[in-house]
Amino acid sequence: MTQLLPLKELLPDFYDGVVEMQHLVAVEQPTMDALSELMNRYQTNQFAAIADEDGLSVFEDLLGITGVENEDLETRRYNVLMELLPPQPLTEPYLREVLRLLNINATLDVDGDKFQADVSASVTDRGSSQRLEVLLNRYLPVNLIYTHRVNPDAAPLYVAIALGPHRGVLSITTEV
Repeated sequence: MTQLLPLKELLPDFYDGVVEMQHLVAVEQPTMDALSELMNRYQTNQFAAIADEDGLSVFEDLLGITGVENEDLETRRYNVLMELLPPQPLTEPYLREVLRLLNINATLDVDGDKFQADVSASVTDRGSSQRLEVLLNRYLPVNLIYTHRVNPDAAPLYVAIALGPHRGVLSITTEV
């Protein structure tokens, strides 16, 4: 973040005894502080990963993302980042890297011969589970069956198996 020097420190030495200049600098300092804060906010909002709510709304408008009124800030940030990711060929190492970069604690097992991918995720909230499902729906090919397990070591267990061009959920099971 940019930090501006106080105006008093920028005055030349011959203004040390001039009362009018000291008062003028004291009056202008809050304006300069507000300008510094505005510059820092502008700089932060240039990057979707650290933007505040206003900055994310600009990205959402640019990318055509709608329906964000009820979503929290992290979900909105995730949606923007997903739209900004460059298109790359989908490979198993790339998908693992995307999961790591997005801070999703998940393991990925792919069986190419059976056209099947198993994803086991340890999530702390429902939003991160939904973000993982959006990621899988976006990146996995339509002819690939994927199994998404949330918190496989703890109860309750949520399993979704998706198949086909529309990725409809075929079965949901809950075990205790």
